Amino acid sequence: MNNPAPDDEAVVLSPQWLTALLSTDHSDAVVTGTDVVQRLETVATKVRFRVDYAQPTDAPTALCAKGYFNPALRRATRAEADFYRLVAHHLPVRTPPCVHAAVDERTGHALVLMRDLVAAGANFLDPRVGYRAEQAAATLDQLAALHAATWNGKLPVLDGNFPPRPVSLAKHLTVEQLQAQLEDGRAQAISTEVHNADRLIAAMGAIGALAQESATCLVHGDLHTGNIYQLPDGSPGLIDWQVVQHGVWALDVAYHLATVLDPDDLARHERELVEHYLDRLAAHGITPPDRDRAWWLYRAFLPYGLFMWAITRAVERPIIEHLTDRLARAVERHRSLDLLDV
Repeated sequence: MNNPAPDDEAVVLSPQWLTALLSTDHSDAVVTGTDVVQRLETVATKVRFRVDYAQPTDAPTALCAKGYFNPALRRATRAEADFYRLVAHHLPVRTPPCVHAAVDERTGHALVLMRDLVAAGANFLDPRVGYRAEQAAATLDQLAALHAATWNGKLPVLDGNFPPRPVSLAKHLTVEQLQAQLEDGRAQAISTEVHNADRLIAAMGAIGALAQESATCLVHGDLHTGNIYQLPDGSPGLIDWQVVQHGVWALDVAYHLATVLDPDDLARHERELVEHYLDRLAAHGITPPDRDRAWWLYRAFLPYGLFMWAITRAVERPIIEHLTDRLARAVERHRSLDLLDV
């Protein structure tokens, strides 16, 4: 196999490339053809396809390829491929079974080839779908398992990989550019105190500084409902590890709860759900932070998610408005920018 991460979709779907890849683990796998079932394109492209073989084999017959196949949207983003290549198999976290993950070191293009969970009966959720508190508790269980397994350097394979992102993300837009996006209607009901690019960029710096004085672990970084799938028994799994990073546990917990729950449900249940997360962390053998400090960190980390959706462009507008509004309401209700003294 000449290129482990082709940026040409036709190559990835070709019998020649797939045979070279799959025959490494399945010596009898000779691919004769592929049939695309579904193509989903945002920035990255996901292609679900069926695989035909020359003879019976235990090689997978339903796969999903994720790469940056559209030349207009192509970028060098390797974090997710590195996650599956280096880390996923070490973690007690539900993720799609990965068949192949690689990065073309010449171009930086990343490719992930997974078993197609839709064909196995899994349901991939919509970012705007309603989520109940008990469902949030189940995904917090997954986050607690992820965080505990990587707590303060417990997993040596992570050394030097997946750096923190808040400070670097804050440099993606100028103050003027960010202010223009905050005022483009994506969260119209929120006060001007939260619609403030200077404060939001400063908050990302303050969040980055908090990692210097808190325990850190591997965090997903983008766990809204659209990055969750459910197996037929209702068990949740986590997908789209494109902004995986080292950070404080509260980054994941705050972002997740504020995006998946209706604002009124969030206000009713967030304290008990944070307590649930801390209990699950303890069950995995980690001494959780002091409860009062944990509650402060949860509230202080809410601006991370707001910033992420304030800078987002290449997503359907209704999703941008839905998630930005939820996060902004949570930031405003908890006065998170004041907590960070920005």
